Amino acid sequence: MMRAQASAFPVLLARSERPTCAATADALLAAGIQVIEVASTDEALSYLASRSDIRLVIMEIDMPGCLSGLGLARFVTRRWPHIGASVLGWPGEPMPSLQPTVTFLPKQCPPSSVAEQV
Repeated sequence: MMRAQASAFPVLLARSERPTCAATADALLAAGIQVIEVASTDEALSYLASRSDIRLVIMEIDMPGCLSGLGLARFVTRRWPHIGASVLGWPGEPMPSLQPTVTFLPKQCPPSSVAEQV
């Protein structure tokens, strides 16, 4: 689902928990950021392959689809190094295979705090 609002670039929000991410999307929109919401890593990869204007992907750590949220972060930073990756949630163990540019935010982070990170 695409929520239209003018911004310099759209943010791709990959979410599995609808209420949490709806609040995050609303906070991003309130900050003037265009949001593209997807419900799986498969959808996220489809958007990333077909659009050149996305500069940030925010994803939950556990996602449905062909990859986990961590797998999506890993793939995005390797395939599209110009696209940032932020993960909502903490990994259970260290993730040395992730690029140091991947950021982690607490899953229960206030949505306005997520918008400030963008």
